[in-house]
Amino acid sequence: MDNSLVQFVRGLYFDMQTVEGVKPLEIWNGVREKDDPFEMARLVKNLLKIVIPLVNETCSGRAFSRHSRRTRETLTALMAWLKEDPESRLFQRFPYPPTGDGDQKELYRMVREAARARLAEIEDGADRARGKAIASAGPAQGLFRDGLFDFREMRIVDNELPFIIFTEKEFRVIHGMAIVYLWLIDADSIFLDTLARNGAESSFIDEYRQFARRVQSESPLTIKGRSMDAKTLVGYIQEKLQYEDYLDLFENVHRWFEQALARFTA
Repeated sequence: MDNSLVQFVRGLYFDMQTVEGVKPLEIWNGVREKDDPFEMARLVKNLLKIVIPLVNETCSGRAFSRHSRRTRETLTALMAWLKEDPESRLFQRFPYPPTGDGDQKELYRMVREAARARLAEIEDGADRARGKAIASAGPAQGLFRDGLFDFREMRIVDNELPFIIFTEKEFRVIHGMAIVYLWLIDADSIFLDTLARNGAESSFIDEYRQFARRVQSESPLTIKGRSMDAKTLVGYIQEKLQYEDYLDLFENVHRWFEQALARFTA
């Protein structure tokens, strides 16, 4: 196996365990160099990081299956929007790589608003399909109480927020919550399926899947002696929430991330 691919996939996997850190330059490069598998992967990663907070806000209080479905649909629509006419939608405004802070922020805003528009179109279409009576009904019952995974409350909505100083505990809890949310909506599958639809080689996707399985096998999330996959973790969170005692749990998830990152990228 090409060592450059192995190292790239390792970094990509851990970067996919967060929702912050959108890099506008990688979006520009990914659209320009669409046939480069590494650049395409970076493009999809960044677009997904833009889409997820928008879906999180729009679908607040809904079942996580809806969050997952809307994320997949919006990412697909956003990719199609960029590929349909990259010249007018990106390169006329940014003929050269956006390296300055102002240009990078502008590109980020432009793509974010395009994603927001695609999501609104999808939601409107779904509401019309369901019919007014159903669409106006109360929120569907989610897995957890409304607001627990609300990124607006977590203050990590987008790259333009002013710098906020967290205590170390707040940061660990918030990052742990974000990781769990990504697991709940199955962000990795959305990411890999999008790559496959856009021509990524099967060897690239297989390497990512194999590494994800290796991380879970060799460095599993363990809480009080119990190894946790996503399904087990959901049940455990439900149990903890009955007692309003869950902050330590999300700190444990953050600690798992830090330990796994150190082990596999050292």
